[in-house]
This record gives sequence, structure tokens and C-alpha cells, in this order.
Amino acid sequence: MAEDEMKIGFIGLGGIGKPMAINVARAGFELTVCDLRDEPCQELAGHGASVAASPREVAEASDIVLASLPSNAASEEVALGADGVLAGAKSGDIYIELSTISPSIVHRIAEQAAAKGVTALDAPVSGGIEQRQQGTLSVMVGGDGAALNKAMPVLQAFGEKVFHVGGTGSGATVKIVNNLLAGIGMAAAMEALALGVKAGLTVETLKEVISASSGGSPMFRSMVERVTTLSADPPPGQTANMGLHTIAKDMKLAVELAQSVDAPLAVGTAATQPFVAGLANGWAEKELWAIMELFESAAAVEVRPPELRGD
Repeated sequence: MAEDEMKIGFIGLGGIGKPMAINVARAGFELTVCDLRDEPCQELAGHGASVAASPREVAEASDIVLASLPSNAASEEVALGADGVLAGAKSGDIYIELSTISPSIVHRIAEQAAAKGVTALDAPVSGGIEQRQQGTLSVMVGGDGAALNKAMPVLQAFGEKVFHVGGTGSGATVKIVNNLLAGIGMAAAMEALALGVKAGLTVETLKEVISASSGGSPMFRSMVERVTTLSADPPPGQTANMGLHTIAKDMKLAVELAQSVDAPLAVGTAATQPFVAGLANGWAEKELWAIMELFESAAAVEVRPPELRGD
């Protein structure tokens, strides 16, 4: 099938999914979308997409369906539910799971897809807000190489680097490991800031010196910038771009993966706790750096400027 003849479906138009879907539309593909909320669907309609009422309807109108969803449960329901993608897909179609979910869920979806003649790929993505908007994400694909080659033009609409990392479930696995490292770096950066300020240093000194030294990293610089200049509360009517609920979910997935393969995870398990504590405080919908408040409280120190602490 020629690239310009492929019909594409996209399910899940959240903070990550919506910019990816927009880039697919901008690339010129015939696109059908679906989301629980009407507002992002209408925004995509403004980019030329058709709007479907269910994942099943998306699949019926598409040759390749992509889904960007927030949890294992959502991915299972969208793919396998009575009104899900596989209920409307036909033999020869491709289903691409962009979500960060457990490899075991990926295998379950892939097995049921194969029974219908549908090929499933797990292809989670990585990148910040700018990469989402510019279509320069990293894409980590697990599954059949021939299906990946067929879907490559679609993935390249939002992915600058597309990696084929192995068989089914490999994409999900490498994404979990990647996000584990990111989460450890986030928690470590915030804890280090609390320690440095408690010991008498300024945030400016910490940022300047560490950024130029062996402890520096893009994650450290990003966390310092966000903690000291951006509110953890999303603007009214908007969702978080780096939601606490998302990184907490990913860290817990890493802990579960480690347990399933009998791999010790001492540092990762410890780094998960501040994110879980943030959930316990009711901050799930805030930006992930909301947990800076926990590190400040534990050290009895103030790192953030007063306007970001709500003083």
C-alpha cells in the first residue's frame, strides 16, 4: 500500500498523544481520532482529522491504529474491550501501542491481535514538550520488522529517531528502564537542591557549579529550572505536561518489572517513594516537581521562591 493511501487512526489525545496526532495530520495522512474528551478531538478536526465515537470505529476506518494511553487498564480496554480496536480491526492491519505499559500487557494485546491477523507493535516514545510539538521524539519499537517498515512513515511524522529494539515487549521494556533513570535523576536533583540550600548555598550557586561539573546533567538543569521558575499547578483548564501521576506510574512499572525478573532495584525503589508520597498528598494532576515540597519539608528548608510556594 502506498504511503499516501494509508488510513491512520489515533486514540488518546492527551499531553503526549495530541501533539503526535497533530504531526500525523500535518504529514498529510488521512486521520481518524478518538478521545474521551471532545475538546482535543475538535482541535484535531481543525487539522483535517475525522472524529470517531469509539476505538472500534477508529479501527474500522483505519489501516494503522496508534494509541497513547495513561495506564495498563486503559490500554487493555482500548485494545481488547467490546468496543475496542480489535473488535473493529481487519486482517492485515497494524496496531501500535505508544503507551508506557507493562511488557506483559503488550504480550497479551499482541497475542489477541495475532489471532485476528493484526500485527501489534509496542512503540513508546520519549522527549519533552518541544520534541512532541516539533515531531522529534525518540521512538522505541518492539515487534515485527516488516510491520515496522510499513508503519515507519507514520512514526517518522512525530519521531526523529526510530529504534527497532527487538521482539514484542522490547519497546515497553526499554522505555520503562529509560523512565526509571529519568525518575531517579529527578528525585536526586530535588533532594540535592534541598541539601545544598540547607547547608548554606544558594540555588544559583548550585545550578552554576554543578551544571559545569561531574554532577551535572540535562535532568539536573531541567529540574532546577522548573522548580525555581514554574508553578507545579497547570493553568486553569489544562493538564500537566509532566504530570506526577505519569512518572509515578512509570516508576512503579519499573519496580514491578524488576520483581518479575528477580532483579534487585535498591536505588530505583527508593527513588519511587517521593513520587508515591506525592500521590498520597493528592498531587496526581500536578506537575511532577510538586514533590519539591516534600524535600523542603523533610529538610526544613525553602528552595523554591515564595511565589511558587504559595506563601
